[in-house]
Amino acid sequence: MQFFTAILAIATMAGLTVAAPAPEPSPEAAPQTPIDLEKRQSLGVFVTADINWGGRSEHLIVVRGQCLTLGNGWPNVISSFGPDSGLNNGCTGPSFGPITFPGIANLVSIGWNDRINSFRCN
Repeated sequence: MQFFTAILAIATMAGLTVAAPAPEPSPEAAPQTPIDLEKRQSLGVFVTADINWGGRSEHLIVVRGQCLTLGNGWPNVISSFGPDSGLNNGCTGPSFGPITFPGIANLVSIGWNDRINSFRCN
């Protein structure tokens, strides 16, 4: 019985060692496409809970042209709002904007302190 088991194990290993190697991928098989770096950038908005960039802060990642509804404790508490410099067309809300880089350090000055629930950036 042990002889049969040993022969079976050797035959199995031999089958694994004589398998044909996988072919090398051809450069023609996978054409390269140019990379659009702008699509890969993580653009966003820096927000703080206190005026003049003070207090709790976070960099919120945004998708161009899509409305970002705030969560994580940010609705109605933002006092400073600054879009990244790559958001050239600014960010808008239902009644203010556009706000462009470097942003507004004191939203009290435009009547929007602690009133932002969502926004959209282009």
